[in-house]
Amino acid sequence: MLRIFTSALACCALALPSMAAVAQSAVPTYSWSNVRIVAGGYVDGIIAHPRQPGLFYARTDVGGAYRYNAQTATWVPLNDGTPPGDVQWMGINSIAIDPSNPNMLYLATGLYTGSWAPAGAMLVSSDQGAHFTVHPLGFRIGGNMDGRNVGERLQVDPNKGSILFYGTSNESNQASTNGLWTSTDSGSTWSKVSGFTALSNDGSGAGVAFIAFYKPSGTAGMPTRTLFAGVSIGQASSTLYQSTDGGTTWAPVAGGPSGLMPQRGLIGPDGNLYITYGNAVGPNGMTAGQVWKYSIGLGTWQNITPSDPYNYPSGFSGLAVDPARPGTLVVMTMDHWWPDDTMYRSTDGGSTWEDVGSKAVRDSSLSPWMVSVGQTQAPFGNWGEVVIDPFDSGHAMYGWGGGIWTTDDLTAADAGKPTHWSVGANGIEETAVLGLLSPTAGAHLISALGDVCGFVHADLDVAPATKVTNPVCGNGTGLDFAKGAPSTIVRVGTGGNNVFGAVSSDGGKSWTPFANQAGSAKGGGTVAISADASTMVWAPSDVAPVASTDHGNTWHTLAYPAASGMASLPVGAQVLSDGINGNLFYAWSPATGTFFSSSDKGVSWYASTTSGLPEVPSWETSQAVTVTGVQGDVWLATPSGLYRSQSSGWSWSAVDASTVSAASSIGFGKAAVGKYYPTIYLAGTVNGVTGLFRSTDVGASWVQINDAQHQWGGVSRVVGDPRSFGTVYLGTNSGRGVIYGTSVD
Repeated sequence: MLRIFTSALACCALALPSMAAVAQSAVPTYSWSNVRIVAGGYVDGIIAHPRQPGLFYARTDVGGAYRYNAQTATWVPLNDGTPPGDVQWMGINSIAIDPSNPNMLYLATGLYTGSWAPAGAMLVSSDQGAHFTVHPLGFRIGGNMDGRNVGERLQVDPNKGSILFYGTSNESNQASTNGLWTSTDSGSTWSKVSGFTALSNDGSGAGVAFIAFYKPSGTAGMPTRTLFAGVSIGQASSTLYQSTDGGTTWAPVAGGPSGLMPQRGLIGPDGNLYITYGNAVGPNGMTAGQVWKYSIGLGTWQNITPSDPYNYPSGFSGLAVDPARPGTLVVMTMDHWWPDDTMYRSTDGGSTWEDVGSKAVRDSSLSPWMVSVGQTQAPFGNWGEVVIDPFDSGHAMYGWGGGIWTTDDLTAADAGKPTHWSVGANGIEETAVLGLLSPTAGAHLISALGDVCGFVHADLDVAPATKVTNPVCGNGTGLDFAKGAPSTIVRVGTGGNNVFGAVSSDGGKSWTPFANQAGSAKGGGTVAISADASTMVWAPSDVAPVASTDHGNTWHTLAYPAASGMASLPVGAQVLSDGINGNLFYAWSPATGTFFSSSDKGVSWYASTTSGLPEVPSWETSQAVTVTGVQGDVWLATPSGLYRSQSSGWSWSAVDASTVSAASSIGFGKAAVGKYYPTIYLAGTVNGVTGLFRSTDVGASWVQINDAQHQWGGVSRVVGDPRSFGTVYLGTNSGRGVIYGTSVD
């Protein structure tokens, strides 16, 4: 039950590096790195420290926060020590620094605000994110929900760093905790501000979009007196509120736009509060927007919206002021899908604007796959959130739906000249891993990923030139290779202009799309190909599984024997092929706990009626996997434990439940020297410890191979390399991209 606190919240400090116990001695020692893609997900906020050159922080919606290392031009992940049970800490809803102390960093964390979601937490660091202390909050935070583009809704008093304010969402399911919260002890405890009553608690808007301290209203060591809060709710009579007593009481500021929701607000060195607006919460759905400034000294508003030469309906979100140049600022469009989103720059407080994006020259060599087929350079990018370097007016960065772009010549725009941008996301890897494949020949890794479809990695440390193509999909969801012809690979996904799958006969270098989509309108799901490459079985997300003997030109429904009274396999089943026998296919239905087998290339199917396998709810994860080179050997990872069949699914046995009590994924890699059976990799709970484990003796014993600094909020997908002993690939619960580990001893 959610605990509601109307006064100070109790604090439970927890140091991240010490949060995981180790089941056994952490041997062998593993080295962990990201498979290099470079970015791929939404970087929804970037801030700079005003006192330390080169100190920037970036936040992502599902993949944690990063600190910039200016010496190596690399972003360092800060939340990889997050335990599996606290994956919500990987959703960074807002990020704040203490302007007077470069060492202090604050992260407001939580993924979702649904009634089923856990409460959020405030992560506090006194060493720039090297370590965090966790302070639980009494309300939920939506770092991966609509409105994650606004900000920053967490701020530190620039005159007294122990004081913070955080503004919540406007969710109806936690109305009693909605509003403004403050801390006077550097984030350790929090109390609700009773004098702030601006939210409607009806679920509309983003709630408190931003907090802005007016530093001149205070003195060093004393609380800042004047604060502003941008309020994003539907049908708001005012979008801006002001406090002149240090945040105790609040009143609406008359004027400003109507019918729009504030996105971001910053006070510039000229004494103006600049605000971007959209007619929707964002980051999607904006069809109108404006940019305004409010003179704090005069109490007057001015509409300073840049004119759009294309007259395309869109909003504004990203905003940065230049601390060194009064009246200089940039704003970013949002949802300006044609011809592209852009940045506008002004040096006169918004009286005139220069369109930066339309002239920008973009170098994507760090992640060349960003350039679409037929294009000469990558687009400027959508959903941008931007920062100007406080120590260099020419240096700026902006985060977008696919990473970060950076420039060193932003000031060239002042003369109407092109600016030059390059991918600035080195070190940031943020993709959701939906499938991984390590064939026995060709490229060592092929991935199916959310949003960016997937990649074929011939070199794990080099970003591929292109995504998988023909078609390019939205989400890649399923992969398989023919065990007896490993250069033949099949993949499925969503999008792709309604072409949902493709086959490759050259290890993923080229693809032939399915000519027929089997009646599916959504695609996705899982796919399997027989060991002899002659037959494919596909289970789309919206229709019953089907089979093809001509690589997707035609499909037929998979049938039970007539006596069973059933006509086809269930929608949503996971399909897989046998490890060596080209006639054998399998299907696993988590919803019913039923395992199916076919011995005639998917023509007819039989259900195992005595399996004793558990039913798995849709919100939990399970995975069935066959063992390459072994007939009839199937393993099943479930929240109830690990199961194995050596009879093509006809009978099952639980792997010692007293040892392995839960599993989310299992994979197989090259056998250890002197061992006959492939090495097993398991994401699950062994001897009461949840982590990543390895067994070289067919599951008789397990050793944990990750450590407290490498937990990533939990592992969702794991597969071993069949050609390299000790090498393992994994996807995380948090969207931290594809990670690979190698044994160093």
